[in-house]
Amino acid sequence: MAVLGPRSARTGRREPVVVEAFHRGLDVFRPLATAYAVLLTWLRHDDMVRPWVAGAVLLVMAGWSLAMLRHRRRSRRTVVAEVVIAVLGILATPFADGMAAVSSGQYTIPTVWAAGSVATAAVVSGARGGLVSAAVVAVADLVEIAGRPTQSTLHNIVILVLLGGLIGLAVDLARSGLVREEQVLLERERLRERERIARVVHDGVLQSLSFIHRRGTDLGGEAAELGTLAADQERALRRFVSGAGAPDGTTPDLHGAAGAEVDLRLRVTAQERPDVTVSVPAEPLLVDPQVARELDAALAAVLDNVARHAGEGARAWVLLEGDATGVELTVRDDGVGAELAELHGASARGRMGVSGSVRGRVEDLGGSATWTTRPGAGCTVRIVVPRRPEEQP
Repeated sequence: MAVLGPRSARTGRREPVVVEAFHRGLDVFRPLATAYAVLLTWLRHDDMVRPWVAGAVLLVMAGWSLAMLRHRRRSRRTVVAEVVIAVLGILATPFADGMAAVSSGQYTIPTVWAAGSVATAAVVSGARGGLVSAAVVAVADLVEIAGRPTQSTLHNIVILVLLGGLIGLAVDLARSGLVREEQVLLERERLRERERIARVVHDGVLQSLSFIHRRGTDLGGEAAELGTLAADQERALRRFVSGAGAPDGTTPDLHGAAGAEVDLRLRVTAQERPDVTVSVPAEPLLVDPQVARELDAALAAVLDNVARHAGEGARAWVLLEGDATGVELTVRDDGVGAELAELHGASARGRMGVSGSVRGRVEDLGGSATWTTRPGAGCTVRIVVPRRPEEQP
């Protein structure tokens, strides 16, 4: 996709910037390290037993370093070849300098060039590749001094292990971060495409279904049945566009994993039916499972009161909203309404729907529930609760 970067010419896959920087740095390091090895060899060539051996090793190192400037591809084969060159250069040191010079702590022929092979392995294959190559070079160092390591040799081995491990770890972390970034970008593109489709659906299909529903209801008879079907499809399509359900009316698991937060939209949209219209946010509204259960039960009680007391043909509209701290659920109906004083006195007459099933549940969560009503004007219930229940003293 356009949001993702191009593939690396060196590895054939998308790489973090730090990996490409490591590769470019190593391309410069190899020739410089070769020049340094040539200088050290030249300074001691009069004392060498077989200077031509050192010359051959340096010639191979120089050829490889220059070839890596032109050959862009980096694979495990190139890593193995580079480590082999470093190992052979180390093992050739006793033949060039003699064991007496090696025992006295003489530098190996490749010197720091061998560390570059470890860094290359770490950049290409991560921490595992870096540590394995460091171990191989370390074994070559021990073999070169006939198994009698000096303090300088042990010091160099520790540096190689740290170099391979830390560079490899940095590369692994950078690559895993890139994978997560690509996932985020792909999800963002998916959401943008969903929003675009939602706008098209809203501007076309949903409005058409809503018009068919209204006209069918006005005409009555078989047209009313057609209008009812259109209303059902409109609700199902709205749920699908909002991400709260599928076009066939099914919804994801309403309970979720144990202890995990629940998307409250799923609970609320499950209450939708022909006489109940539900509006929910486009983004998930995650709350504590206890809050979801209690609010779902309170909503069911409110809608049950609408069905029982709002009058025949009454409709209800449910609006769900939320922010970082709390959730607000508003239920409005176009029923017969009631006197507010009569509503508050319902519990005294044994009607527990308002006081127990709604207000009691909401207040136990640390929230509040208010009613607004008057005769002939329906009723509006506003419930506000925190996303997580407040601890009881």
